[in-house]
Amino acid sequence: MAIPTLPARSSCLRFGQGVKLGKDMRIILFTGKGGVGKTTLAASTALLSAREGYKTLVMSTDAAHSLSDSLEVPLGNAPRKIAPNLYGQEVDALEQMEAKWGEIKTYLVALFASQGMDAIEAEELSVFPGMEELFSLMEIRRYNRSGEYDVIIVDCAPTGDTFRILSAPEITNWYLKHIFPVQRTAAKAVRPVANRLLPFPFPEDTVFEAMKKLTGQLAEMKDILEDAKATSIRLVINPEKMVIKEAQRAYTFFSLYGYTVDLIIVNRVMPPVVEDPYFRKWKSIQEGYLRLIEETFSPVPISTAELANQEIVGSASLVKIGDSVYRGKDPTRIFFSQKPLRIEKEDGRFVLSLNLPFVEKGDLDLIQKGEELIVKAGPLKRNILLPRILMSHSIQGARFVEERLKIFFEPDRKEA
Repeated sequence: MAIPTLPARSSCLRFGQGVKLGKDMRIILFTGKGGVGKTTLAASTALLSAREGYKTLVMSTDAAHSLSDSLEVPLGNAPRKIAPNLYGQEVDALEQMEAKWGEIKTYLVALFASQGMDAIEAEELSVFPGMEELFSLMEIRRYNRSGEYDVIIVDCAPTGDTFRILSAPEITNWYLKHIFPVQRTAAKAVRPVANRLLPFPFPEDTVFEAMKKLTGQLAEMKDILEDAKATSIRLVINPEKMVIKEAQRAYTFFSLYGYTVDLIIVNRVMPPVVEDPYFRKWKSIQEGYLRLIEETFSPVPISTAELANQEIVGSASLVKIGDSVYRGKDPTRIFFSQKPLRIEKEDGRFVLSLNLPFVEKGDLDLIQKGEELIVKAGPLKRNILLPRILMSHSIQGARFVEERLKIFFEPDRKEA
């Protein structure tokens, strides 16, 4: 199937110049409230990326896949060639989870069953929140290692599920650390006694090996997602009140977890050609929301896609909408880069700072527990594992200025 070349049409509010794609693999995640058109824009971006000459994989990690329908090509759990330089994949989350979590899951089921839980409860509790989605996303790690593709474009689940996916590496690591506190080096010596005395089965070496492997994979995955030079999120929204509110919450979440949003795409904007009186009020409402989006998300670049007069399916219509969004620019470039989490030194003391937009000072709370820093921003919470350099330091104060939380650390007295 050939990719048609169509003329670009301008329909943008504000668009950054950005940084062009280098030699490393580029990863772009598309997310937004359900129904805003993220699959359409992920597919259109992938088509344009392939047209630029990059070997591109567009993959869906949404349990309710619709990428096949958008591209009008049947896709499965393995990449399939769609067009020159373009491949597609709809990841089977259950298959991926079984391959990476099976050994540990078997032990956890036995552990919970030994505590009197029935089989169904033990099975349910052996899978942690967000794990299925996480293992879908971990396909990126495999492709990053193989170097098989230049660009990976991910059609993520709606924002609520995306929150679970992107927080899952840290959450799963936390579970592993607290459920398996015994070091593997002592396992062989401890097991014979432990199996006689403990009221639960002690893990076999294979379980420890699986834990070690998964912990390493999670750390690698986290590094890939937080690498602002390679990975970014594109947030798709419609000019509607509820959608904008959810996008604000999503942007706060991404900032809290250290992920970069490099572009906001406002989809289904009423075009100027629509002059029917019936839609006049709706156009006026959209214009107000477009101004709000511009003010709210600045300085992140914003692009718009007009509401089409037909369903957007198939390569021709997808390329057309992609051209209107990117206006001839390389769709894989990083349009905006801001490091949400930084550690610096000010006046001889360490400062950890977080960019937290759309948060009020009264909604913030900090707790330090050993090597963990718990940051609460309204309903959102993140457990940050402090770097080694801060483990012997304690919080001495914090300031919240211009949407940035600055946390000041000083050495513990016993270390001073």
